[in-house]
Amino acid sequence: MRFLLLSSLVAVSLLIGCKSEYADLKPVQADVTCIEKFKPPFQTQWYNTSIDVIGKHISGLLLFKAMPDSSLRVVFTNEVGITLLDFGFSNDGKFKVYQVIKLLDKKAVINLLRKDFDLIMMRNLRGANLKSFTRNGEIFMARTGKSETDYFITDKDCASLLRIEKASKKKLKTMVTRIGGEQIPDSVFLKHYTFNMTIALKKLKR
Repeated sequence: MRFLLLSSLVAVSLLIGCKSEYADLKPVQADVTCIEKFKPPFQTQWYNTSIDVIGKHISGLLLFKAMPDSSLRVVFTNEVGITLLDFGFSNDGKFKVYQVIKLLDKKAVINLLRKDFDLIMMRNLRGANLKSFTRNGEIFMARTGKSETDYFITDKDCASLLRIEKASKKKLKTMVTRIGGEQIPDSVFLKHYTFNMTIALKKLKR
């Protein structure tokens, strides 16, 4: 009897552990195109920036720069002007590394940073097959990929972008929160939940 009780408890624990954090989302009819109004129209914006990754702290200035060919460059330099990373994001979804320091020059880290900036810039929204869900009065606009889903989360009227989440099928992986600014945020904070890394941006006043 004791063995059966223990086995039942273990089975329940496994079921709870396997349950997706997004299992309670309910489909809802919503205008998914409304999310496009929150996409930052970056032209030439500077941010004081800090990146904490694998126990290392990096700080400096980050530039979002719209290029003549409609691509976007993301350039991060330290306090003495040394370029730490220089990434290019084209309108057709292509990504190019122009420069990156040795500390960040790892395929997994670069891929992670690419995904992070994709979320911050809210790229590739137009034409995406977004689906809408609701939970606790919030609307989740879901863009599903091969192994991950991006959730753009608004209030029920799509008047405010509350946060952005990237998740696997079962758990939250990355969260982006923005403060201030109607479209171009005054501050951005990105946190990874499966990897020791955070990015903090604060717009430079000029």
